Amino acid sequence: MCHESSHHGLRTKAWCFPFGHQDVAKMKKMAGNFMRGFLGRYIPYNIEDLGNSYLITVPLAGRIKEDVTVSLINKHLNIKAAKPQISESEKVKEKPEEEASSDVCCLPFFGKGFTFIEVNMDIPLPVGADPDTIVSKMANGLLKITMGKKTAKKIDVNEN
Repeated sequence: MCHESSHHGLRTKAWCFPFGHQDVAKMKKMAGNFMRGFLGRYIPYNIEDLGNSYLITVPLAGRIKEDVTVSLINKHLNIKAAKPQISESEKVKEKPEEEASSDVCCLPFFGKGFTFIEVNMDIPLPVGADPDTIVSKMANGLLKITMGKKTAKKIDVNEN
């Protein structure tokens, strides 16, 4: 597909885009697979300092509390969550390959939403967190982990 343009009556060089719609659709799919492989195992989380405590929030869509385990290992929270089971009635049919190939304007990782994956992640405890006060709750697809803070131990400075 080549184009020529003119500006104030002057012709400019023709530029060509050497790929057809099907080629672009294939490249889009390949880039999407690469990005899912690159970022697919990353689950975002948020750590908030609430003054006397910390709150860690991890989105785990589609999971219930029985799907999730939280462990403390070497000052890290290990979070495991099984891939949620989706019933046949909830599954949505994907577009056929030909129909999907007509949508070539968007980047491959936008507009696809997310995929359910099995989770096994570690989150380092915030500095000063008290591991003896960790409490976790799962509701509405959000894992919320709270923990208190240890009070700093004051150390006297002596002279020689």
